[in-house]
Amino acid sequence: MTDPLTPPCHNNDHTDFSSIRARIGAADRVMKPWHLPSRDTASATAYLLAWAATLLDQFGRLPVAGDLGGIAMLIFLILEFPRQRRYAQILFLALTGIGLIGVVIAADPIPLFLSAWRRGAAYGAFFLALSSLRDAAETSKLVRRCGRHLVAQPPGRRYAALTAGGHLFGIILSYGAIELLGAMVMRANTLLAAGGSEATRALRTRRMLMAIYRGFAVMNCWSPLNLMTAVVSTAVPAAPMRLLLPIAFIVSIGMAAIGRLEDRLSATRLSPPRPLTSGTARPQTTESWSIHLRIVALVALVMLLAELGSIVLGVSLVAAVTLIVPLVGLGWAIAQAWTFVVTAHPLARTAAILKRRAGRFALRVPSFRSEATVLAGSGFMGVAVGGALPAAGLAPFIAHLPPVAVPLLVPVILIATGQLGLNPVAVVALLGAAMPDPTAFGISPTVLAFACMLGWGLAVNMTPMSASAITTARWAGVSPWTVSTAWNATFTFSALLLSWLAIGAMFILL
Repeated sequence: MTDPLTPPCHNNDHTDFSSIRARIGAADRVMKPWHLPSRDTASATAYLLAWAATLLDQFGRLPVAGDLGGIAMLIFLILEFPRQRRYAQILFLALTGIGLIGVVIAADPIPLFLSAWRRGAAYGAFFLALSSLRDAAETSKLVRRCGRHLVAQPPGRRYAALTAGGHLFGIILSYGAIELLGAMVMRANTLLAAGGSEATRALRTRRMLMAIYRGFAVMNCWSPLNLMTAVVSTAVPAAPMRLLLPIAFIVSIGMAAIGRLEDRLSATRLSPPRPLTSGTARPQTTESWSIHLRIVALVALVMLLAELGSIVLGVSLVAAVTLIVPLVGLGWAIAQAWTFVVTAHPLARTAAILKRRAGRFALRVPSFRSEATVLAGSGFMGVAVGGALPAAGLAPFIAHLPPVAVPLLVPVILIATGQLGLNPVAVVALLGAAMPDPTAFGISPTVLAFACMLGWGLAVNMTPMSASAITTARWAGVSPWTVSTAWNATFTFSALLLSWLAIGAMFILL
């Protein structure tokens, strides 16, 4: 999962993480059915049809199904357009307008139009699949127990623990990881625990929230359960993603270590005078570190099943994830309701639980309108613009640049455009369209894709327009710009230097 760069209104389009958990948990306890309101039926059906048709296209090799999925995604976006916030409406019009210009000037406009929306539907279907796993994670007692254990760590280990938690939980919860851990941090970081010093409490809040935020952001560099993987693999189709993902994981660990060092240095500089009384209210936990092995095992299971599905069925890793993740999410939901299942009539109870969970998920589908606008619109624009460009793309315009400069500039472009509120989905899609053959620039597709992966994580880390920055800022009581730029600039530019070293090394080796 990922954190798409979304407008500040993003959180208004979704129910708060804690309220979602309480609502679904309560419904499971009382065993009441949920029904989809009629006004949402059409849009939810269109989105789910786009997901199913995309799978038929990718697994059944049925391009007609892919075209149907693209049209279904377009219908979903049109149906939800009146309910979008103004920013999302403007973004939808801009992305589709730019794409339509490419369609109009192309030699074969209708096939290009259908192909472009087929790509948009594939991005939307991937996000829907990831959301099904998040839906199960939001009601998991195991996830909450793991979060409490991380928050209860002593000061010497707390930053590293929360960074790891933001990283790991971000894979299955997306920015819901920040909601979960942020709530626990604020509950634990009382004035009493800070020895009566408001300045100490504020600094602890900043350090703990930034640990979570950075851990989540750098996860975007490598996770296969992430929109980054879907977008980069289609923008640079010749790149060996299976090779790049573990390498990017190692670089992300280096970024996390830089964050730990920056935290220590900034804490020394910003620390207020020692409080008169020492805090004794640090949260206690009876859990051991082994409890996190269950979450690690779950993430590893999803990745393993997706990899096996990709190899056995002969499809891309992204297509396998789009199919496998909802199945794992469904299994996790059944496991959570096991006490209901193992009693009398297990088959009937299992069927009832699955029906209720599916109904509740369908109820949430229309609220994915913001993400679908960004993802599907960007996918449409990227393919449409790429189809209208000459075969060489922008090669004649940037041929004078040294080949190594292009991949080194990619993270800078993503960071800069993120400051303007542009989504890395759209930017990477445009880069892929502008450079259909990276070898024409003297650049290996592997290097270009690697630069996009690292730049994606850095863009999420520094933009004030991401859902993760907005959520973190709400818990900290500051503006998103303070979180992403004022507090994070030193870390981001240090991580950028590490990214340049990694990209340069790969360029030399390849």
